[in-house]
Amino acid sequence: MDFEKMFLIDTHYLIWDMAAHPIYSKKTEELFSEFEGQCYYSSISYWEIGMLIGKGRLKMNSSISQFFQDLERKSKIKALHITPEIGDYVKQFVHEINGDPADRILVATAMVHRAILVTADENLKSLSFIDTL
Repeated sequence: MDFEKMFLIDTHYLIWDMAAHPIYSKKTEELFSEFEGQCYYSSISYWEIGMLIGKGRLKMNSSISQFFQDLERKSKIKALHITPEIGDYVKQFVHEINGDPADRILVATAMVHRAILVTADENLKSLSFIDTL
């Protein structure tokens, strides 16, 4: 196991994993297994999932709290909480990233923790100043 690497998982992968998406859940399970203890999600994912549910774009049979408890238990993945340092990074690239505040926080979190951002978002993958997978 490579203890040097740290992976920050974008919210959509968390949703796909718990929904057993036929393609993406297998990829995330492999990542979680191969790099157990090195995979994290941003606490902005709580807000993102709440917004998706509120807009009717996502349905859940459990509470958001239960979703993350189940995810952490199943996948051994932990939260990285938003910090003032992350806020300092967000202000540096306001114009380089789309207008989605969650994406900005994800990128800043990856930068602060020197993590590889695991995302399917082509806009985030195109950023030259972070590593993505």
